[in-house]
Amino acid sequence: MLEALRVKDMMLPLASYATVSCEATLREALAALSKAQLGLTYDRHHHRAVLAMDEQGNVVGKLTHQAILRALLPSALGATDVERLAGAGLNAEWIESVARLSPIRANLASMCAASDRVTVREAMVAATDSIEEGASLGEAIEALVVSRAESLLVTRDRRVVGILRLSDVFEEVADRIRRGDQVAGETLG
Repeated sequence: MLEALRVKDMMLPLASYATVSCEATLREALAALSKAQLGLTYDRHHHRAVLAMDEQGNVVGKLTHQAILRALLPSALGATDVERLAGAGLNAEWIESVARLSPIRANLASMCAASDRVTVREAMVAATDSIEEGASLGEAIEALVVSRAESLLVTRDRRVVGILRLSDVFEEVADRIRRGDQVAGETLG
């Protein structure tokens, strides 16, 4: 039954996921991602992110495919340009978006070279979406859909112990649909 499944039954433990220090470079993060992929069993999807860890071992961010590529794009604005725009009172998010829109086409070689200069901290997105390990699969599905997240950090007593990935949850639901596991009146939790 779907309602019997809990987040802890579906999550990947933190030790099985790609993690890296916030101070690591993007090149180092990609090496950690490759290493973590090797440890996956045939029935698991490839990781689509690297978790960024602070000095105390806490998860503070995610380095997604999108975040990596965005961080490697050349910037149209230099540091002094950004400082002047911020000093003029312009919104930081708007300045960031303008800085990333370069009239110069991205050069693959220069983007790859940038991987040694850009840190995980500069590229990561905050890891804010989480769910308790004892939550039901139904609660997890709702949280994934509402947040539009590709994954949720799984917590036990406010400490991250794993990650619940949309791809794994989707496969579980899809497998049950294909098998015809629907039970009249069953709820997801």
